[in-house]
Amino acid sequence: MIFLLRNNNNKKVTTTMTLYFEGLTDEQSIKDRFKELAKSHHPDLGGCVETMKEINNQYDQVMKGLYQKAGKSITEIEDLLADSKLVRDKLCEILICPGIIVEMCGSWLWVTGDTKPVKDALKSAGFMWAQKKLAWYWHKPQDKFKRWGSTYSLDEIRDKYGRQVISSLKGHTAIA
Repeated sequence: MIFLLRNNNNKKVTTTMTLYFEGLTDEQSIKDRFKELAKSHHPDLGGCVETMKEINNQYDQVMKGLYQKAGKSITEIEDLLADSKLVRDKLCEILICPGIIVEMCGSWLWVTGDTKPVKDALKSAGFMWAQKKLAWYWHKPQDKFKRWGSTYSLDEIRDKYGRQVISSLKGHTAIA
């Protein structure tokens, strides 16, 4: 999109602004688009810091508008955006690790693949090792889980909560 602005000398200046989420109207398509953009523009993957900041700002604004249309209160909107930012930050931390597969099942992130060479990076990002599932996991602090009762395999978790496949750059694979 092209915008006409005025600079400090009150002269008209034409500028171009990319609207990264233009035409998207539902939460899932907006989140999917964000993940695609993060893979192409994240500074750790060769992208520009300023572009990534703009993508983050636009994402927050689009999601805020979507939640307002859905009748959410200001407090609910702030909580939803904070949760979304936590997950985005975790994805950005680990998507730079080669050879891993990242899955989002429900609100939990699961990491499999060739994780041994990057286990220190996963630990420092707050991921925990699930021995029986042979996978790393992370969840938001408020997402409690019970340790008693039946134990699900990773395939059963995938079936119960679903997952979404996303391609990544530089030999990385992400499923979220």
